Amino acid sequence: MSPVVVERRESALWARIDRPEAGNACGSEVMAGLEAWLDRAGEPGVGVLVLTGTGRSFCAGADLTEGTSLLADPPALKAFLERGRDLVRRLRSAGRPTIAAVNGAAYGGGLELLLACDIAVAARSARIGDRHVAVGQVPGWGSSAMLPAAVGPALARRLLITGETWTADEAAHRGLVSEVVDDAGLADRAAEIARAIGALDATAVTRMLKVARPLDDERAWAREADTLDEHIAHQINARRPR
Repeated sequence: MSPVVVERRESALWARIDRPEAGNACGSEVMAGLEAWLDRAGEPGVGVLVLTGTGRSFCAGADLTEGTSLLADPPALKAFLERGRDLVRRLRSAGRPTIAAVNGAAYGGGLELLLACDIAVAARSARIGDRHVAVGQVPGWGSSAMLPAAVGPALARRLLITGETWTADEAAHRGLVSEVVDDAGLADRAAEIARAIGALDATAVTRMLKVARPLDDERAWAREADTLDEHIAHQINARRPR
């Protein structure tokens, strides 16, 4: 069974990360499921992509258990991290509008998945933050590159450096999500937005994506990747016997 449940709802193709026991952490199997979801974006009649999670987490981040297990195999760890970065960038450039229905905690890689989506709607109970520094890590899937465009440089630095989390209302006030709804109404609201987009002229929507999406600063993405490589090398060296 895939830990990502994909289903068609009218013109929207939904993906629901289904690892509630692990906070919907994004490991290799989740990545494979999300890649398969994106593979289907071009199917006839698909107008919108919607991403959400099961239970109390949208996505708690990259799977640290899997990542830590790969510290003894640096090439495999590098491939794991690059796969996650490629997934986020693929979502960010998807050929259909993307909606994040943020049902709960969105930390680390979960924040990066949120940032990659065009529209984010949050349940009132959601909690959102970068949180990499809180677990002794640095971002690798784009939060340092995407956050400044989403909330401005000052708030981006604050979120990255402090590791703090924001409530859904705080995230909306600061522009990280566009709307907050009661938990029970989240799926219906995401479906309503998807339905409204699906009723529009598909060609116009596709062209609108070209002008509505922020331009990426490739230097910021490269700086983040280089910094992650340095940090991983430090962690590997720290584990070696003295």
